Amino acid sequence: MLITILPLIVLSALIGGATYFQAGKLIEAETKSVEQRILDAKQQEIRHYISLALNSIERYYLEEPGGREVAKQEAKRILNNMAFGPDGYFFVYSMDGTNLVHPKLAHLIGKRLWDLQYPESDLGIRALMEAARRGGGFQEYIWHKPSTGLVEKKLSYGVLLPKWGWMLGTGLYIDDIAKEVEEIRTDITVSVRETLAVIFAITSAAIIVAGTVIAAVRLSEQRFADSKLKELTNRIFEVQEQERKRVSTELHDSISQLLVSVRYGVEMIHSEANRGSDLRGYAEKSLGILDDAISEVRRISRDLRPSVLDDMGLASALISLGKEFETQSAIQVDVSAQKCHDRLSDSAKTALYRLVQEALTNVARHSGATKVDINLVVGNDTLRLTIEDNGQGLPTPLPRGGGLGIRNMRERMETHNGFLQLSNMAKGGARILVTMPLDQASHRAA
Repeated sequence: MLITILPLIVLSALIGGATYFQAGKLIEAETKSVEQRILDAKQQEIRHYISLALNSIERYYLEEPGGREVAKQEAKRILNNMAFGPDGYFFVYSMDGTNLVHPKLAHLIGKRLWDLQYPESDLGIRALMEAARRGGGFQEYIWHKPSTGLVEKKLSYGVLLPKWGWMLGTGLYIDDIAKEVEEIRTDITVSVRETLAVIFAITSAAIIVAGTVIAAVRLSEQRFADSKLKELTNRIFEVQEQERKRVSTELHDSISQLLVSVRYGVEMIHSEANRGSDLRGYAEKSLGILDDAISEVRRISRDLRPSVLDDMGLASALISLGKEFETQSAIQVDVSAQKCHDRLSDSAKTALYRLVQEALTNVARHSGATKVDINLVVGNDTLRLTIEDNGQGLPTPLPRGGGLGIRNMRERMETHNGFLQLSNMAKGGARILVTMPLDQASHRAA
């Protein structure tokens, strides 16, 4: 999963980083471009206003009707009356920086402002005067904004009227440029964030899809492997049971019969040995050994494959197993078993028989119990098998997976779609509960 998802994360991070870096460069370039366009537009507008002002006073400046002073006064009146917008006006300074015309700030008229300088600003009037002497030019400086009463950046243009010793100028406040640029920067930043969010969303969706697909594939592979493992386990059990059945049959039909035949011969020798007490003693001893050998062969044959399971069915086999276990271990065994007829396969019956056999072995070895109850109930859909003892119970917590015997019991049940549950009872002792589905087709046919 890391091999699939990690490249997606790295690629998305690289794309996001590149997008963020390029967006930063784009923001700077775009804001500078916008700022320059606005500034160019304002400069053009200021030149237009200066042209209007020059045209308005051109007659008085060139012809000076009524004398120079009269012409100057008339020009001042015209400039005082000319305004554009809330903060647009014209101003006039003499060559020494004395204000002669200021429609918005009348208290400045007659004051020498040559050395006036606001913080973080140039000497505005002096710099503008030098630009005018060079044939007219622009100058940025800090100045009072009439509409707000605050000091803001202003872009002014000054021209020299040498005949009268005036500098005529006007300007526009450019604080709105910063606001407009900031709005553009904010819009682009929001767009970048949205782009990064889309990249993140696409990456998250890709990771979820990839993770889901990988998990589904792995789950499918695991289920396939589990099914194959169950088939293998079932096949192993089948081969094991077949081999046990073969060996059991060979022992019962071959070796056991040979031993019985030998016993008959020894019995004949024993009956004819009345004249020799020594020979009779040897015959009796041989008969005892043969009886033990026959019993042992029958026990091994029965343990390998109980013939009653094939001949009489699961219920009878469990009853027989309980009686035999009770005889061997001196532990009381009560068996209540209903017949399941053909509603279980032979392999399922064998699996249940082996499970009970393993459970009884564990009871004898570990529980210290004196009584075991085995109950087999056959319902409409499922078979229910419970094995309960009055011993010391299972260890708590039960080791993960249990021992080898418990794992074998689980595998046998899972092979036939059964369920095995181990628990301790409140009254003491352990309980094994097995449920297994029955063959519905056989039930309907019956």
